[in-house]
Amino acid sequence: MVYKDFTEMSVWKKAFYLLLLVYRLTKKYPAAEKFCLVSEMRRAAHSVTNNTAEGFGRYESFDKTRFYKIARGSCYEIINQSLASEALGYITNHEKNELVNGYGDVILELDSMIKTIETTKKHKMPTKLGNTLTTLLSLSLSLSL
Repeated sequence: MVYKDFTEMSVWKKAFYLLLLVYRLTKKYPAAEKFCLVSEMRRAAHSVTNNTAEGFGRYESFDKTRFYKIARGSCYEIINQSLASEALGYITNHEKNELVNGYGDVILELDSMIKTIETTKKHKMPTKLGNTLTTLLSLSLSLSL
């Protein structure tokens, strides 16, 4: 599917909804967590939307997938932080499940995008490096003859 803007992507929309949810939930965390768990969860939630947007804006397929993979890793961070938040009594089981399931859906969609990009487009070697390797290979072959 062709999107005009990253905000049209369903994966970004899901991640943005979850970002807002993270903010709503972490508002009620104890003040002692402001610079720890609250900050980490919010940063990771931003990382998912930011890296999805940045991946969208990249031209080369290897750049796109690199940012989508970073976003994917940040989803796992939030899942881990959600488990800790529930264990510490900061969020309910229902709230934890909403985060875990929501970010699980984002991961599945990112996985699908990554697989599609990696299987439909060949990773191109940057031209300068490709030319250098071609020149070295040619030189090596001519010297061995």
